[in-house]
Amino acid sequence: MTYIVGREKGNTIEILRNTLPPVAKYYFDLCPKIFLRPKGGLFPLYFNSISSFIFIRHQSYLFLHMPLEVPSLYSTKAKAFIAGAIFLIGYWLLSYDGITFSDDVYYLLAGKNFWEGTMEVNSYHFSSRWGAYVPSGLIGFLLGFDPHLISLISLISYLGALGLLFKILPQRNNPWILTLWFCTQVYFLHFLTKVYPDSLLVFWTTLVPVSAYFRNQKPFLAALGLVGGLFFGFLTKETIVFLAPFPILLFVWDWKNRVISKAFYFTLISIGLLLGSLYLGYFWIKFGDPFYRVSSINAGHYISEYTYADKGLWAMFRRLTYLPILTFVERGYWLWLVMAIPGIQLKKTIVNSPALEMSLAFCCLILGFWLMTSTLELYNPIYLNPRHLIILVPVLAFLIASGWGKWNENQFLFRWILGLILLGIGISLVQMDWKMAGFQAVFLGIIFPPKFPKRIEGLAVLFILPAFAAVFYQQKVKAYPEFIKALDQEVKNATESTPILTNNFIHFSREVLFPDDSKSQELLYPIEELDSLKKSPPQELRILIYEYYQHAYPKEQEDLDLLEPWLANHYQLTREEHSDLVWIREFERTKK
Repeated sequence: MTYIVGREKGNTIEILRNTLPPVAKYYFDLCPKIFLRPKGGLFPLYFNSISSFIFIRHQSYLFLHMPLEVPSLYSTKAKAFIAGAIFLIGYWLLSYDGITFSDDVYYLLAGKNFWEGTMEVNSYHFSSRWGAYVPSGLIGFLLGFDPHLISLISLISYLGALGLLFKILPQRNNPWILTLWFCTQVYFLHFLTKVYPDSLLVFWTTLVPVSAYFRNQKPFLAALGLVGGLFFGFLTKETIVFLAPFPILLFVWDWKNRVISKAFYFTLISIGLLLGSLYLGYFWIKFGDPFYRVSSINAGHYISEYTYADKGLWAMFRRLTYLPILTFVERGYWLWLVMAIPGIQLKKTIVNSPALEMSLAFCCLILGFWLMTSTLELYNPIYLNPRHLIILVPVLAFLIASGWGKWNENQFLFRWILGLILLGIGISLVQMDWKMAGFQAVFLGIIFPPKFPKRIEGLAVLFILPAFAAVFYQQKVKAYPEFIKALDQEVKNATESTPILTNNFIHFSREVLFPDDSKSQELLYPIEELDSLKKSPPQELRILIYEYYQHAYPKEQEDLDLLEPWLANHYQLTREEHSDLVWIREFERTKK
């Protein structure tokens, strides 16, 4: 169906919007204002890939060609989104395996303290990550201090990111592909039930390119969304700086193609300067240094086993060349990266496709992960923790959906995709990672045969099985409910004169395990402080070892090796229980 929506009169365009039926007005309002300029603007044709309508300029008239009706709410796109949302909600409900006894402990307690009014920003760089603990703390404040309930903020972040992607997904792209690749990356799902800033950053890193897509249609809201994504993302975690070059690259592309929206960039700069001034001003007033945050970040990233600058040129060379590839393969991101390649779009096109913004965001993120330093005091490439990499998933999933099937039309692209997947299989075989090698090999067998029956259904089975297998694996190696039950029972039976000597990571997490229960917290004594206990050894002693340490914190074995000889020389065993992963012993001091 085609309508005349405008006609040129001298140096102006007479808009005939009021003469259009409601359906045509719906599409007309989606046309970028820059296209309605006299003399044709940049292109004689504008195609909106999301709603499949076309504006055509011919002679002195502007025509709108559109589908017969506005897309229904119950379209395939909506069904795919609902299916993805149900899957994420179900996974969040069923896959919780407890806290990680690590940084999540800090964020859980910081959120609790913030809403109780006792949180203080200090030199520790986690303390100024307000975005990481204020929203999660609010959920704990409203629903109760339960780590699983508080991780609801991660679910909200994931659902919000998925919704943003579906908002801009073109109708020509298969929405089930987007749902499948967004919802099934194993590490992405693992942190769905955890309270980490990376889970919240999933939303902010998605908001940035999605907002940029609307810079011509809605310049003020687009600028607000882009700056808001960067600003609140930085308040959540510094990893968002990987997207700092994004607005610059976007401007260069717009300038090169002469489609600059002055309103968008003016608003972008204005809001950015305002928020930046307020942020730096806060630290200037509170600490006397506007760049206090930078100093605290530098101090927080010290030399450790996860740094490279202190380990010589060979370590730096390995990190900057092939180690990222090995990490992507080992941690299951390789197929996502490879299959996103056909969707990357950086060339000028008359098709108004969001793949451009997503491609720019992908380039910023991948270069950031590959080259960015962890501190400004010296160049030290960041450690590629698989948790950090989860912010890649939304962008990669969108690009995969955008370029799905293109390898069948381009032999050069087909050979590259095939070669990279075979490279991943080869790396897994060399590392004797048979599961990952098999996973990639089966994927290859499903994706490339031209007439594979039920291809998407086959991929869904291939991707969902490892996602749930990971749940059972974590429950097996962690046995978290059994641990909590045993710990609670031992604490109830303990007295002040019989402390419980336990794993260091359990002592570290005591305020989360026993919130608002200082007596129970004080009964837990870390093994690493054995020397302090030797000065005044108790008459009776309990030892609770959570054998999950062998999987997550194997270095604690050193402290246990020092403990056993001391126990043998000074104590006598009176009780021993070994159930699931919990080893409990009671001792009495040997009489001399």
